[in-house]
Amino acid sequence: MSSLPLPAGTTAHAQPCPGARTGFVFICPGRHEANRGYPCAAGTGANLNRVLEVLHQRRPDLFPSTSRWQYVVTNSWDRVEYPALTGRSVPTEGEVLMPANLERLAREIAALERVVACGAQAQAAVRALKAGGRFQGDVAFGRHLSQRSVNMIPGGTDTPSRIARWCEDLLAQWPAG
Repeated sequence: MSSLPLPAGTTAHAQPCPGARTGFVFICPGRHEANRGYPCAAGTGANLNRVLEVLHQRRPDLFPSTSRWQYVVTNSWDRVEYPALTGRSVPTEGEVLMPANLERLAREIAALERVVACGAQAQAAVRALKAGGRFQGDVAFGRHLSQRSVNMIPGGTDTPSRIARWCEDLLAQWPAG
């Protein structure tokens, strides 16, 4: 568990934040999230914190806080996946697009004005919600924030420069404030 008190309703797959206007959708909780009881609990969470520092500095109108606890953070799949438990680390796109799963995700992000979809399955789920008229807000798409994925961002030489590129690519998807 986190050393901080977790927001009410927080689970391994979702961190609600009543009143938040912006949220992040990732793929699924893994071992660290299951152990700590909140999404993005390890390396992905560290990179989310780095991203929020940059996004807040560049667009405080969209990202009013550097604290991840001021945003909805959820996953396109609510089940914990990691090889020792399930034999895999992510769900299939077909699983993420199942109607009951999309309905759950739609409820979790319904109150948001904008969502950042991180990773292929998250992007597929959010695109399906948008196409079906079940999410009305703005959407931006980015690669997952796992360290492995961040290390593959072109144009950077270290984590901070790759995070900066990720943020630039993301913000380019939304009109300037």
